[in-house]
Amino acid sequence: MSSSRVGLRLAACLLNVSEAGRKYIVENIAKAALLDKNGKKHPQVSVLNIFSDQDYNRSVITIATSVDKLGSSVLAACLEAFQAIDMEVQEGIHPCLGAVVLIPIYPLSGVTVEE
Repeated sequence: MSSSRVGLRLAACLLNVSEAGRKYIVENIAKAALLDKNGKKHPQVSVLNIFSDQDYNRSVITIATSVDKLGSSVLAACLEAFQAIDMEVQEGIHPCLGAVVLIPIYPLSGVTVEE
């Protein structure tokens, strides 16, 4: 993604999920954000980073794309998290409200906080 294109409206989501110990689950959640409903890679969606904290048993997946695609991309990742994370066995020192804990969205380029 290049921010030099005129009119490019980018945002990022730092999706917090209640899993850090099972790397394959976190990676599958991140992969879900990259795919469209037909299972093909969105060329405009990127996972910029995955940070996992073993003590908290929480991971933060940074997803960046155009504002128009961010909602569907984050929703796909959340659905994967809901299916893959069993909160009955989840343990960590940080309180958890569910498989998906937080969905903060940040403007990057060409979009305001209000939007």
